[in-house]
Amino acid sequence: MSVDWAGWPVLHVHAADLPHGEARALVVGVLEEALERDEPFGAAVEMPWGAPAERGGGEAVQQVRAVRNLRPRLAERCRGLVFVLPVGEQERHAKVLRSGDQVWGCPTMAADTSEAARDWLRSRLEEDVV
Repeated sequence: MSVDWAGWPVLHVHAADLPHGEARALVVGVLEEALERDEPFGAAVEMPWGAPAERGGGEAVQQVRAVRNLRPRLAERCRGLVFVLPVGEQERHAKVLRSGDQVWGCPTMAADTSEAARDWLRSRLEEDVV
């Protein structure tokens, strides 16, 4: 698990080694921290592959509420979230990925490499400057 802020305003969250619940909590926390900077940014996120072991529960409900609370500020400041997943996982999670803009409040997409994710995010941020 790591968070790379060195490329700000593009940040990279590597949570693929964590259980799903911890990974989701890390992403929410990092997005909160990024929003505190009060400037446009984008994030590449590596989540665990496969289905989460837990379903529902209090932890998942809290994280859904946290994302709901972040959504207005993400719509204002986040220029994109990219979920880094292998192609097979992208297909498996296609429905969720397509609804990402509605869930997060900012443009979302999936990429199969971190480099592709960062390239897309940089282009989104450059568009914002023009």
